[in-house]
Amino acid sequence: MDGIAVLARVISTGRLHDVSIGSPIGGVDQALKVDFIDVVDEEYGMLRRDYGFVELYFSGGPGKWSMTSGMIELHRLAADDQGMAAEWRRDTDVEFPECCSWSELREELSRTPDAPDLDLRPQGGYLEYRAPETKVSVLVVDNQEERDDCPGHGDVWSVSLG
Repeated sequence: MDGIAVLARVISTGRLHDVSIGSPIGGVDQALKVDFIDVVDEEYGMLRRDYGFVELYFSGGPGKWSMTSGMIELHRLAADDQGMAAEWRRDTDVEFPECCSWSELREELSRTPDAPDLDLRPQGGYLEYRAPETKVSVLVVDNQEERDDCPGHGDVWSVSLG
């Protein structure tokens, strides 16, 4: 499956592989069969689950963890020397490109049924396209840098849930 199509579906539904804000951690474990690292902040009752270029955040405490937000950090794939994209493809059958341009994602989104309207907000070197109804934001690079080991002008930096 194409990663850009998956991103368009995330924007349209607020869900990544059937996981969304409010999903219990057990449901996340069922949906995502990808290796991860857990980082628990006991003082604030928070859990960050790092899947490489995807991070999910939880609150509630042991036995009650519930997803509060998430981020697909596409910028990490531009210089992916750790095999994050290959691991994700192996475990989920979704192939993400090294870089994703906003024009490619916007075109895919235009073909997606029930695609939400997006609000635009400048964010100091980035443009944030926000879908209020699904609570998803797309951060796009808005500087004049060319693409190299980092996304360049017009490339998607990240997609955030929550």
